[in-house]
Amino acid sequence: MASFAAAPPNTHAGGDDEALRTHGTIPMNHTTVYADERVNMEEYKNSVPWWKRVYQDSFTQMMLLSMQSFCGPAMSDAIAGESFCLGGGGLASAQTNNISNAITYVMLALVCFFGGPLVNKLGVKWALVIGAISFPIQGSSYYCNSKFGNQWYIIFGGFVSGVGTGCWYVAESGTIMSLAPSGARGKYLAFWIVARNLGQLVGGAINLSKNHVKGVEAGVTPDTYIAFLIIECLALPFALLISPLERVVRSDGTRILVSEKIGTKQEFKLIKTTMTSSLIILSAVWAMWSFFYSGTWSTYLGIYFSVRARALSSLISPFFCIVGCFGLGFILDMKSLSQRQRARVGLFVVVILNLGVYIWSIIMQAKFNANDPGRIDWDDALYPSAFLPYFFVQTTGPLSQSYMYWLLSSFATDAQANVRNGAAFRCLEAVGQAISYGMNTQTEASPMIGFCVSFGLMALATAPMIMLTNKTPDRIPADVILEGQEAFDAKNPDEHEVVIGKMDQK
Repeated sequence: MASFAAAPPNTHAGGDDEALRTHGTIPMNHTTVYADERVNMEEYKNSVPWWKRVYQDSFTQMMLLSMQSFCGPAMSDAIAGESFCLGGGGLASAQTNNISNAITYVMLALVCFFGGPLVNKLGVKWALVIGAISFPIQGSSYYCNSKFGNQWYIIFGGFVSGVGTGCWYVAESGTIMSLAPSGARGKYLAFWIVARNLGQLVGGAINLSKNHVKGVEAGVTPDTYIAFLIIECLALPFALLISPLERVVRSDGTRILVSEKIGTKQEFKLIKTTMTSSLIILSAVWAMWSFFYSGTWSTYLGIYFSVRARALSSLISPFFCIVGCFGLGFILDMKSLSQRQRARVGLFVVVILNLGVYIWSIIMQAKFNANDPGRIDWDDALYPSAFLPYFFVQTTGPLSQSYMYWLLSSFATDAQANVRNGAAFRCLEAVGQAISYGMNTQTEASPMIGFCVSFGLMALATAPMIMLTNKTPDRIPADVILEGQEAFDAKNPDEHEVVIGKMDQK
């Protein structure tokens, strides 16, 4: 566990101490406590039971969060977001399914817009719990439609899912950007993305096992959704196991410093500050584009592929993503390059890979517009060339998101700022998804429109992202602040001891 999360010494993604004072019961190293609340690991091991140390470890918390992602959003993606892999959500029409998804992402965008104040008031744990409760509701809507044909519940389930998932996404994004030691952020983010795709892998296996017969075109069997629902329900206990962030100890001996709660009025003022910051403005188009592909690609899959071919796609698509995300994670954690250099290299890799996928997909769609291939099955000669663009976009899409969260965390000041930045990014991302699914409610239209819009958004996003990478600090600003405070404490030990005494009294 420690080796996975290993980070260079004296680095962590913390925050400005003056804004982040927290005091817990964990033994501290008094030579650095005022500067960065660094844990005296020897004393910590001697005074805290091993099970509690494991539970409070940042990697354990990341695994718990990833397991929720596995059980919740990944299963929801398998049922709804990747609904055409499942034959249009049971027996739902493609139009109903896209309307449901459009409503989901509209609500998700609204909740994410106000997500900073909401999650900072509720706390990360309870925001995750609300999200975990909402996942089975949407899953049950697809089961009821498949069993009883009531498509209105799918639309209602999309509404509920949008609200709950919005709470979950904001809490999740702030947490994943705060948990990792500075030098392990890329690998932590890769682990989270892989967990999401492993969920889709399991969902794909369930789907394929029940829908592998050639010629079946009616959609997935109703009992498929029972298996998904059982897994979705498991997200709740994992959410309840999340530790408050101020109790988490990173593998490099630092803690996540959480600022004191501020008033609701001040929280809402900070929404404007966050949304108008150069960080969010420069990344706005990228955020809208990052998941824009999902609506168009699900429509592409639903129009041109048989049920069992879609089932197979939901099984094999995550494999390359697992390799790609860890590959990008190691690039973003390279110690031989400065943070700004890694930001530039990461952007280049992500853009080039996406460029190749979009060119391929547009060429394939042009061929399909000229000659309709009908329903492509996995034993057809056309299957590999038609399916591979979808296969690769299931990697390049998550890579785009993983990279963006890494970049956002490179500007870290404190956990609350990570929540606000994550909420803003999720809000804009959800707007893009809502537009994407809204465009595809008219499924008789060619997916070419969606492919071209996605390609155009990526082109528009690239220039601002280059500007943002050029603004990326060579090191996380919080690290510089903390080291400066350490130097001050070393020169002024008497003042430092006064602070320690006040802390001990508390």
